Amino acid sequence: MKKFITLIFLMATLSSFSQVNYINVCEDCSNLYHTFDFSDSSDSTSYFFIMDASQANNLWEVGTPVKSTFSSGYYVPKALVTDTLSTYPTNNTSSFEFAMKHCSWSTAGNCGNYDDLLINITSKIDTDLHLDGGTIEVSHNGSPWINIIEDNLATVTGDIYALTDTIASMNKPGYSGTSSNWNNINISFHPEMNELFDTITLRFTFSSDMVETNKDGWMIGLIQIGGMFQGLEEIYASNLINVFPNPSSNRLFISSRNESELKGELSIINSFGQMVYSNDNFSSSYIDISELSEGLYILRFSDGKNYTTTKFIKE
Repeated sequence: MKKFITLIFLMATLSSFSQVNYINVCEDCSNLYHTFDFSDSSDSTSYFFIMDASQANNLWEVGTPVKSTFSSGYYVPKALVTDTLSTYPTNNTSSFEFAMKHCSWSTAGNCGNYDDLLINITSKIDTDLHLDGGTIEVSHNGSPWINIIEDNLATVTGDIYALTDTIASMNKPGYSGTSSNWNNINISFHPEMNELFDTITLRFTFSSDMVETNKDGWMIGLIQIGGMFQGLEEIYASNLINVFPNPSSNRLFISSRNESELKGELSIINSFGQMVYSNDNFSSSYIDISELSEGLYILRFSDGKNYTTTKFIKE
């Protein structure tokens, strides 16, 4: 009987993450960008995000936070938060994950030349510094989990923790302390030249120790995921233009990095993969973005021989 019970437990544990709906950013040409703001009426968090059912008291839930520090999401009112009403308990571990289909240049379907998988994450933390907190880990095609800041396949920029920011309750680097403003990190993965599909999974884990401090935990207000495609006739050049300020609410200034006259094709794509601006003869020093909705955008500029892409945030 004991062996039978053990087998059932192991099967339940293994199946807690068994049903995966992959976010496809490289084959579905009409739906290459996905935004999870948790407040939208069509929010698909429950379809793509998996909460670890093997954890008896998993705190992660989508809802309106009503706490002393966490009182609203990034796009009010909702967020993905470690309990919407109560402070986090002691001795807790809570995880969720989502998986993305990331392609190589040779397996990108008919959408064009696949350049990047882009991920933008906006969050807040309220914990005991270096004692409780949250970490982000990554797995490639089912490989062992590795902290996102230690993955040599990932490019991580923005408000990210360091290797020295160890959280004692999990003995791993992560977010801790209290952030008054939203932390914004950007993660990108370049495709391999000849590899087949690469399934990339991100896991977010919150952990607390045995000391009760009545703090709010970890709140994620926005996650944006997209695949970047470009034409095959041009050559990518990362040093073509400067774009500033970033984030911006009104004007986005654009200048040539080699001090030559700025003239070419400029387009902007929103987080749903829709082109919201296009100018085949762009020659100005700025673009008015005041009418754009808040969020992450992709700007593409081409001078006819070379092209560049960059991300910017509209506040």
